Order: sequence, then structure tokens, then C-alpha cells
Amino acid sequence: MDVREASRRWGITDRRIRILCNEGRIDGAIKLGWSWTIPADTPKPRDGRILRHFKNLDIRQGFVDVDRLSALSEEFPVSSFRETKAFEEIIKSTLMYYLFIYNKNIAESQIDEVFSGRLCPELSLEDHLLILSFRSSMRALSFMKDEWTEKDIKNEYRVFMRSIDDNADGYRIGFSRNAVRGKDKVRVDVQMETLMTQYESWKALHPFISAVMLYGEMERIEPFPAYSSILSYLLMAGEMMKGGILPPVFSVDLWEELRGSAFIAYSRGNYRDLTSFLEKRTYESYEMVRRELEK
Repeated sequence: MDVREASRRWGITDRRIRILCNEGRIDGAIKLGWSWTIPADTPKPRDGRILRHFKNLDIRQGFVDVDRLSALSEEFPVSSFRETKAFEEIIKSTLMYYLFIYNKNIAESQIDEVFSGRLCPELSLEDHLLILSFRSSMRALSFMKDEWTEKDIKNEYRVFMRSIDDNADGYRIGFSRNAVRGKDKVRVDVQMETLMTQYESWKALHPFISAVMLYGEMERIEPFPAYSSILSYLLMAGEMMKGGILPPVFSVDLWEELRGSAFIAYSRGNYRDLTSFLEKRTYESYEMVRRELEK
């Protein structure tokens, strides 16, 4: 059916339907030239503006030194670091962190082997693909210009998992992994629609803050069946680099501190500790770039 027919069936204006199609919030919608075609059996989309009874606790953002971040982003523009060895080290260190939390005992030397284009006999095919997919995604996200949409997030997961699992597509079926304290768990698709509605209201915030909150809420929901935490980081990194900010570098020794600050954020809606933690890790990323340039 076309937009006009969908409007008649659902009681939604043509303009609103086109917006929902552009944001990827109508399943199966395909753009043909200037018009949209929608499967006839597609159910009426939920309107994020009326999901307030599912809304999470009011999020209390942390405090960040905006002036310092702005100065660093001007001194080290995104375009100047995406091809540097320091950016590669940020990717590798953060990748090692996620390999660790996914119980993959992979050494730094093995990652170097894969990065160099050689096969590492000790690693599985999935490990090789995971390492290469993460680096490829980080490099691509350094060119990001637009805000995330729900369609973009699903596509990012699909692209990341393309070589690992051809059947990976969309959210997992079930509820959010972590309920907000004092509230019932809610289905993943509903939580993600609510999150994207909240994300739209974060546009007025500094990109670092919106990135941190996007990361925390993605970690709380865990919307994807595999490697969801990696996708949470990639969304945050893309949001930061879109705003001209270098993404934070993670390391294995910081696992407990990150886990603790993230838990407080998504269970209580208090992002103070997580914001502080990620701000420090972002400054560390800039220090890595600075040290390389001083050599």
C-alpha cells in the first residue's frame, strides 16, 4: 500500500508516515523513487510520543568539562586522527576489552596478526571476523554525520554481524535485560522505540552527554542477540565522532569500574559516575594521539 492508503487505515497524517518511514520505524517500508511502499499487512506503528507509561526514570546526566572537550576537538579534528597509529591503538585496546568480557582469550599479538591481514591459526573464523568487523565499523563511524535512527541502529548491527552470522537481523525477542529499579521489564522493541524518542530530545545536549546516555541505555536494554555490548560502544563512538570528539579508550583493567558505573546509570538513571569515567577515558584517547604526534 502507498502512504495515502496507510494514512487512511491508521488514522495518521501522510507527513507523519513519511517521517516514520525515513526513521525506519515502519517494518518493510521501501522507498521507490519519491514514494514509499508499505506491506499491506504491516501493523500500525506505535507512536513514541504516547509511550510515556513505559518511560524510564528521568535520566540525570553527569557533568563534563565542555570547554576542555571543545578545545581538544579543535586541536585534533576527527579527520586528522582516523588514519593515525593512535586511533588504531584505541580500536585495539577497546576491542581487547570486549573480547575479555565475552570470555575470548585473545592476545594483543594475535589481534596484530589479524590486523596485518594474516591468518592466526589459534583463532576461530568467527574471532577473525569479529576483530575485522570491529575495526571496519570504527573506521566507518569516524565519517558519521547524521543522528542515529532506529533503522540506522538495526543496519549497523546487520553490517557488523554480516560475516559472522548471515541470519542476524533486528532485535532479539523478549524483554530488556535490566529493568529500571522499581519498574517491570518491557519488551525490547518497545524499549528501543522509547529510547529513540528520548534520543530525539537529547539533540540540544552536548554530543558527549548524548553519547554517554545512548551507551548506558543500550547496555541496559541489550537489544541484540549477540555482541550487543559491542554495538553499544559503536553507537556511542559514532555519536561522539559525529560531534568531533575522539571516542573513549577501554582497557581490561578497568572492567570492574566500568561495570559498576554503568550499572548505577541504567538501574537508577544517574549518569554522573559513568559520565566521569568515560570523560577520563576520552582524555586518555587524546593523550595517545598527542604522544604519537610528538614523536
